[in-house]
Amino acid sequence: MRTFVASIVMALAMAPAGLLAAEPVKIGYVDIAYLIDNSPQAQAASSQLESEFGPRQQELQRKQQEFQQVQQKLQKDGLVMGEEERKRLEQRLQELKRDIQRTQQAFREELNIQRNSAFKEVRASVMKTVQNVAQEEGYDLVVGQGALYASDAVNLTQRVLERMKERYDSGQSD
Repeated sequence: MRTFVASIVMALAMAPAGLLAAEPVKIGYVDIAYLIDNSPQAQAASSQLESEFGPRQQELQRKQQEFQQVQQKLQKDGLVMGEEERKRLEQRLQELKRDIQRTQQAFREELNIQRNSAFKEVRASVMKTVQNVAQEEGYDLVVGQGALYASDAVNLTQRVLERMKERYDSGQSD
């Protein structure tokens, strides 16, 4: 990205002075990560993921607590309990451990898939809104990551975020 920005700066620097004077180039900057983190679309996606995966997370925590209780009971009473009861608890501990590991892995994989899918839509919405704002306000170039400095005069981030909020409030998808 640095090379891209450097290329643009070099191209502008080498352009004939008359060309630059005739049509000034309007450049803007957008903090994409900030927009993705703070847009209402991202907050809605996070809430959706929380409501979908929250109960499964609680079930996983319940299994982990049960594992800890069985483990503590075995450590505390293992020497005084009968051989059969101790083996039964050890077997239960192993079953819980395997179940927790399988459940955690499946949970993480599905959550990551759903999160990636949801935030792919958010990123697409951010990019579409940036493009719309840039076109409406007459920007020739809008840069994101890789900008070493951007003054408030060229920073479009808040305007894009406001537009995303308006679109979200009005029920528009992007």
